[in-house]
Parts: sequence; C-alpha cells; structure tokens
Amino acid sequence: MNKIIDILIKNANIIYPDKGTVERGTIAIYNGKFIKYDHKESYVIRDEINADGYYVSPGWIDSHTHIFKDVTEPGFAADLGLIPMGITSTIDGGSAGIGTWPIFKHHIVDDNYLNVFYSINVSPSGQITERYPENVDPQHYDTDKLKTIMEKDPEHIRGLKLRYGAEVVEPFGNSVLDKTLELADSLHCQITLHVTNPPCDMEEIISKMRPGDIVCHIYQGKGSTIIDENGKVKEAIFKARKRGVYFDSADARINHCYKVIEPAIAQNFKPDIISTDLTQNGIFSNMSWGLPVVLSKWLNLGLTLEEVIADCTCHPAEIYCLPNGIGTLANNAAANVTIFSVENRHFHLKNRMGEEFDGEKMIIPQVTIINGKVRYKNLYFPF
Repeated sequence: MNKIIDILIKNANIIYPDKGTVERGTIAIYNGKFIKYDHKESYVIRDEINADGYYVSPGWIDSHTHIFKDVTEPGFAADLGLIPMGITSTIDGGSAGIGTWPIFKHHIVDDNYLNVFYSINVSPSGQITERYPENVDPQHYDTDKLKTIMEKDPEHIRGLKLRYGAEVVEPFGNSVLDKTLELADSLHCQITLHVTNPPCDMEEIISKMRPGDIVCHIYQGKGSTIIDENGKVKEAIFKARKRGVYFDSADARINHCYKVIEPAIAQNFKPDIISTDLTQNGIFSNMSWGLPVVLSKWLNLGLTLEEVIADCTCHPAEIYCLPNGIGTLANNAAANVTIFSVENRHFHLKNRMGEEFDGEKMIIPQVTIINGKVRYKNLYFPF
C-alpha cells in the first residue's frame, strides 16, 4: 500500500535556520507532522504545493505580542492578525496576570489555530491598558498562585514578564527587579524583561540578569541605552550575552531607535530574537505593521536572510524551549511552515521617536501552515 502525504511542498528553496543554509528540496507532511520523503517511493499525495521561486522555512514565531482580545485594551485577534503574516506560533508578552489567567488560558491559549505561549505578568492584573502602568508592587506577588499556574500549564507558560520602565516602577523603587529575580528563582523560571526608559543605568540592570533570561526592546533609545557616550556597546552587554542572557529586538512603535541599532550592528551586536511587541494600536500601522515588515527592516539593516529567519524560528524556539519541534523542519516535528518571497519593493517607516527608515527589499508571506493545516494562502500564490 502506498504511503500517504497530506501536503507535499516541492521545488522549494528551503531555509534551515539552525544550519544557516538554503537548500533546494522537498518537504512532506502527514498527520500534522513532517515525515521523510523518498522520491523513489510511491505516495498518495492529497495536496501538492509548488514552491518554485519561493523560500520555505520553519513556521515563523512572533515572540512578543499582546493578544488578550476583549479583556485588555492592547489585545487583538491573534489568528486574524497573525496567520496572514506567516506566523505559526506566538508568545504573549505578559498581557495576563494571576487574576486574569483563567480566561486568558481558556479563550486565547486554547481557542486559536496558532500555537500560543505566554509569559505571565508579575502584576496580578496583567497589562490591561496602555493608559496607565500596571501595578508591579512586589507586596502583591503571589508565589503560590504563580506556581499553581505553572504546574497546570507547563506546555504553554514561559516564565515571568516585568516591565522595568521608570514610569512603571517609580512608585515602588528599584528593588522591583531584585524582588522579581527572587520570585523567578523560587519558581525556577526565566524572566522576560522590558527595559525601555529604564529607572537606572542599563549596565546595572543587565548585570543582574541570569543565564536564560530575555531582555526585550534592547535597542530602545529612551533614557539609558546599551550604547555609551563614545558610541560603543557597553561592555556589560557583551558580558551578559557571554554568560547566557538573550536579547530580543521587540521593536514595536517606540521600543527601537536607529541611533542605537546602527552602531550596535556595526559592532556585531545583533539580536538573538526579532519580534514585534504588536498591539491593537500597532498592528498594520506605519510604525511597525507586523513581523514581515519588522523582519524586512532588519534585512535592510544588514542582517542576512538566514540570520533574520533564524531570529524568528530556531532561536526563539530554543531560547523559550518551545515543544513539539517548533522552529525546526525536523522529522516528526509538528508541521509548522512559512512560505514566503523576497521582493524588490520600497517601504517607509516612521517610529514614535520621529525617526524614519526606508527599505528596498520586502519579505512577503505566501502560505502559512500550522500543525499540518494550510491556514493562509496569498491570493497571488499559485493555487
């Protein structure tokens, strides 16, 4: 009896981000997983995609979004907004806290086609609005409830989230970070730390981060940054990377600054992860739009295509320890795939700091496959 293939992707320029290579080949999917394909064997092929002229990679991961729709003001509809962007997995960046977690788990994590993961906010209410900061007073941290959540949902939870901006922690002092680190130690989990407009020098913050922690908005330009007065990346940043701290661009509308990005790239301080920090107010906007535009921006800033794709596939998958082979094309891994083109197309961005950026190469999603199902196909992609 002939073997069955649900989806055969042929003539593909396959990007293997873990190896940094692009190879011509074929990808086979059966029962929601990648399977080995032998051209000498006979198969029953249910759906065939001719990817000639296109790139194929593991499904893209947007590692920082806010998708707590209908409960938080920044939240947007994840499937509707992200799947057409080529995204197969996303990590919500602290929209929910212990008080709002039950509804987040039931209505967001468990009710989307996307593979949804999340960091839980140290604030019990989570990040409800952009009108005012969440309450991160350490006296309200609840170790027992956080531990219970982590025990109930180990597949999806990815540690703690703290926004460590001056406007957030000012009422509570700089001990907020120390208390959050103590909390993370007691829970044996990683922290994703927001550092835009930090309340103290960036070196002081980075020196406290532990191996496995993620610092997001690392190229922000408000207050203390990773660049010193001589235009050099601060030594503490390189030391942190060496000991295992990770850095996420999480660009958003205001959390990136070209006066920081450009010298950092020139000194080979590139991001470990490229993500968007996308919210309802940022999605489709000129300032960020979404992951395809953010990836395109970094491609135009000088990263190679292989680097850009690694930063939204295998790197975040490894850093956040995502399950089921997400971020890879490995045999028997969950079949998450993004098919895309790279086209000569001018685009213009302007962030909330008033900086402008022009790019000439655009990465354009064509097909999104999530756990073996085609969930999006561009109208211009061959049927």
